Amino acid sequence: MIEKGRISNIQAAMLAITSLTIIGHLILLTVVLQQSRQDAWIAAIGGTILGLIGIIALVKLSQHFPGLTLIEILFQYFSWPGKIIGVLYLVYFFIMAALGTRLFAESYKLIIDKTPIWALVTVILLLAAYIVYLGLETLGRLNQIMLILLVVVAVAVVFLTMGDKKDYTNLLPIMSNGVLPVTIGSLSVMAWFGEFVIMGMILPYVQHPKKLVKTGTGVAIVTLIFFLGPVTGPVALFGAEQAATLAFPTFSEVRYVEAGEVINRFDTIAVILWTIGLMVRIALFFYGLSLGLAQAFRLDTYQPLVIPLAWLIGIGAILFAGNYAELNEFFFESYGSPQYFDGCHHPSRSDFAVDCFSPE
Repeated sequence: MIEKGRISNIQAAMLAITSLTIIGHLILLTVVLQQSRQDAWIAAIGGTILGLIGIIALVKLSQHFPGLTLIEILFQYFSWPGKIIGVLYLVYFFIMAALGTRLFAESYKLIIDKTPIWALVTVILLLAAYIVYLGLETLGRLNQIMLILLVVVAVAVVFLTMGDKKDYTNLLPIMSNGVLPVTIGSLSVMAWFGEFVIMGMILPYVQHPKKLVKTGTGVAIVTLIFFLGPVTGPVALFGAEQAATLAFPTFSEVRYVEAGEVINRFDTIAVILWTIGLMVRIALFFYGLSLGLAQAFRLDTYQPLVIPLAWLIGIGAILFAGNYAELNEFFFESYGSPQYFDGCHHPSRSDFAVDCFSPE
């Protein structure tokens, strides 16, 4: 067994929650609001139930082959079809790591626009590579600390946004457009939970494998709770139609937070939360890629692969899109309905960052 470290079931659950939540807030939230409007919260609940089926299936597979990662199971027990699927999963891990890296760089590019993309990509990958090199236990413990901090700050922001500006009657009427929009939104949420597959590289190293079903169920429930606030808040604040046109609804909502006369720019906190979440997400997929590739080639350790893979991920992140507009076009037009965007809120516009993120 290449990985010698062990993490607790709670640490494994927290890794999954962080990875799912960050991409849910940055990408999925906009997609579901486009598809389901004020019924997005219903779509989130339905999609979570459907996603839980896949989570439990992966957990049962891991329990049936104790001590083996998803890549090991596919390569050792499913002949050549398993090897093909395994290679596809490794490619998927690479793409997710590269996209997370580019999304991190573009998020900071909104603030420090004079800094070249390659410099931001280098910074996050050096940090992620160091975490991956140190191993699973380091990643699990780091995320445990970070996620607690994220939850405390997020809860504080939620309470600060619960003011007179919000009108939760905007969530009514329920299913006024029928069942179809909710169904489409639910399928998007279900696909989002499909990212739990990366945990197939982590589950063999948890301390209590027999409790993994409980752990996976807890991940789905907690992730749903973390998603319900961001999916209802923008609708209550801006209305369903306007919320659906926002590229980053949570970011726009946080800009309205005020704490007295001094602290009134909480959008910086949102960027900090994105930074921590994306760092953990990149490191998690980077780790899964490194470990899986080493197991596919039957190596004794994955550490020698870390630096070469970091270089490849960096190249992939830079070449994936020419600019911020192209990156957003991929995210939103691949998963959502672009016709709902208009004006400054259309994410494929080159002046989007200037128009939609500048102070009012």
